[in-house]
Amino acid sequence: MTFRDRYNLLSYAVRIADAPNRTSLQKLKSLVKRLAGSLQLTSVTIYLHDQYQGCLSRKISSADPGTMTPCNIPPGQGGAGICAARRIPLSIPPQALHADETRHGSEVEFLCEPISRNDRFFGVLAIGLGPNESLTATRKKVLEQVQTIALQLLTNLSAENDKKLKDLSLLYRVSNTILSTIELNKLIHLTLTALTSGPAPFFDRAMLFLINKRSGIMQGMLGVTRETAARCTDPFNESEDILASRWDISDDSMVCQRQSDFNQKVMASRLELDKSLNLASRAVLEKRLIYVPVAAREKQADHTFIKRFGISSFAVAPLIAREKVVGVIVVDNSLEGRPISKDNLRFLQLFTNQAGMAIQNSILYNRIEDTNRDLSEAQDRLIQGERLAAIGEMAAGIAHELKGPLVAIGGFARRLAGRLAKASDEKESADLIVREVLRLEKMLTDILSFSKKTTICYTPCNISEIVKDALAVVRPSLEEKGIRVTTRFPRKIEALLGDCQQLKQVFINLFFNGQEAMKNGGELAIRVGTSTIDGQKAVAVKVRDTGGGIPLETLHHIFNPFYTTKDTGTGLGLPIANRIITNHCGKIHINNRPGIGVEFSVVVPIQN
Repeated sequence: MTFRDRYNLLSYAVRIADAPNRTSLQKLKSLVKRLAGSLQLTSVTIYLHDQYQGCLSRKISSADPGTMTPCNIPPGQGGAGICAARRIPLSIPPQALHADETRHGSEVEFLCEPISRNDRFFGVLAIGLGPNESLTATRKKVLEQVQTIALQLLTNLSAENDKKLKDLSLLYRVSNTILSTIELNKLIHLTLTALTSGPAPFFDRAMLFLINKRSGIMQGMLGVTRETAARCTDPFNESEDILASRWDISDDSMVCQRQSDFNQKVMASRLELDKSLNLASRAVLEKRLIYVPVAAREKQADHTFIKRFGISSFAVAPLIAREKVVGVIVVDNSLEGRPISKDNLRFLQLFTNQAGMAIQNSILYNRIEDTNRDLSEAQDRLIQGERLAAIGEMAAGIAHELKGPLVAIGGFARRLAGRLAKASDEKESADLIVREVLRLEKMLTDILSFSKKTTICYTPCNISEIVKDALAVVRPSLEEKGIRVTTRFPRKIEALLGDCQQLKQVFINLFFNGQEAMKNGGELAIRVGTSTIDGQKAVAVKVRDTGGGIPLETLHHIFNPFYTTKDTGTGLGLPIANRIITNHCGKIHINNRPGIGVEFSVVVPIQN
C-alpha cells in the first residue's frame, strides 16, 4: 500500500466524518466500504453493542447491501460475541461464527477487535480475510488511524441514540400524561408546559389555538413561556424513572399561567382560517408542520401577529386527530434567540400527533357529557310536563265542576241584591258576593281556555275590524279608569287567514293588560299596519301603554302560565294571547321602556 493510497484513505475518512448532511450510520457505512476496498479486505463489519439488551444488536458491513442490519449475537457466542465478552482482540475461523455474523463466503479467517473508549464499550470491529490476504504492519497502522475516526463516529452515534431514547422516553411520559385526563383546560396546560419546561426546554414559548369552524377563526386558548412553566412541577426530572407513567400540574400553577401577560395577549388573539393571511392557517389546511427561520421575510406570515409577540423565527404544528385538524401549536425561541433545531422540530411533530388525539378525545368526551346532560334535563322536563299535564287535566275538571255552582250562586246573589235596600249592610254584602263570583268565573274561564286544546277555524279576517271589536269591549272600562285611547288604522289592508274570535281575544287581553298597568290613567296607543315575518307578508298591531314598563326581573316570565305580580288575576292573559298568536305562526315582540311604558307588537302572517 503506497503512501498516496494511505493518504487518500485517511483523507476520505476525515471528509466522511465531517460530512454535514449525513447521519452517523451513513458515515460508518461509507467508511467500512471504503476501508474494505482500499485495504483489499474481503469484508469489514462493525457490530454495535446494545447496553440495555446486553448483546450485539446491529451491524454495519461492507458485505451487506443496506446501511444497517439487525442482529442478535449474545456475549460469548461467535467471534464477535466472544470478543465482546472478553474485550480482547482474537482470531477465529469461519466455522466458529455465530449465525448472525456477516460472511462473504471466501473468508478463511476473521479478526475481531473490541471498540471502546474510557470504559465505554461500543461494539466489535470484524475483518474478514481471504486466502491470500493478511494485515501487514502498514495496513494495521492505517486501520488503527481509521478506527480512531470510526470510534468518534460511534461516540456521536451513541449520543444520538441516547438523545433519541431520552426524547422517546419523554414522549412516552408526556403521552401517558395528556392521555390520562379528559379535562380540556388541564390538558392544554400540560401540553404547553411539556414543551417549555425542564432543564433544557425544547422551546422558549408555546401558544395553542383551537379552531372554531362556525366562525372560521382560530381562537387563542393559552400561551406559556419557560418562565411561567418553571413555576410548575418539573416533568423532566432526570432523577425520576424514565418509565414513570405520568406527571402532573397543580391548579395554582395553571392559575399562574393564565394570569401571565403573555397568556392574556394570546387569549386576545384570533387568526382567520385563510392560508393567504397567515401561516397557521396554511399549516391547518395543508396538515403539515411549517418552520419559518426568518419571520420578517415570509410574505404569507401575519406580520401584525409577529410584531405583537416579537417573533423572529417560529414553527407551527397542526393538532391532527382522525384526519381532522382541531388546532395548532405555535412555538419559538424569542427569549434566548437560539435557532430551532431539526431534532426539536422532529419531537414537536411527534408530540403534536399525540396532543391532537388527546385534545380531540377531550372535546368529544365533553360533547358526550353535554349531550347526556341535555338528555337528562329533557327527560326531567318531560316528566315534569307529564305531571303538569295531569295536574292541568285535574284542574280543568275541577274548574268545570265549580263553574256551574258559581253561576247559580252569582245569579241568586244578583236577585237578592236587587231586592235589598241600597243603604243596607245586606245589600253591600250581596254586591260583594256578586263581584267575587264574577272574578272567580273569569278565573275559571281563563283556566278552561288555557287548558283545552284549541282548534283554529280559518276564515278571512280584517285585522282592523278585529281590533275595533276588541276595543269596543274594553272601552267603557278604559274610560272609567281615565285612560285616553288613540288609534291609527290603514285605509286598506289585506285580509289574513285566521280565527277571528281567537285573535279578538288576544287584543282584549292586551288591552286589559294595559289598563291594569295604568291604574292612575294614561294613554293606550293602538297602531295597525303591514310588516313581514320570516320573509312573508304580515300584519302588525302595536299596543303601547304608559304604565311604567315591566320590571326587568319579571320581563322573562310574563308569558309563563299563572305568573302574575298583580293582586288579582290568574296570570293567564298573556300566555293565552301568546299561544293563540303562536298557533297562527306569528310572534309577539316586546319593547320594554322601564319607567315609561311597554309596547307589544303582534305580527301575524297573512297566509299561514
